[in-house]
Amino acid sequence: MGTALVVFSSSTTASRLKKLAMNEQLRGVTMTQSPKSVSQNGCTYALRCPMNILPSLLSLADLYHVKHGQVYREWIDREGRKRYEQL
Repeated sequence: MGTALVVFSSSTTASRLKKLAMNEQLRGVTMTQSPKSVSQNGCTYALRCPMNILPSLLSLADLYHVKHGQVYREWIDREGRKRYEQL
């Protein structure tokens, strides 16, 4: 299945979409600081969700005009390190 990471420029914007996701009963959406490897502008925030929920989350963002940055697939390599692939 895997995990997706949607990056935002502010915690307020990420929090807004997380609240909308909760209202729509999208399960498994959590907010976190973006890893340095995917944060282009310093301190950013991200929503982490299962890959199967990602299309619904992005549709919700479009519907409510919640702007987000890049979207990544998060995976763990053989050495146990988290890696990110831009979608």
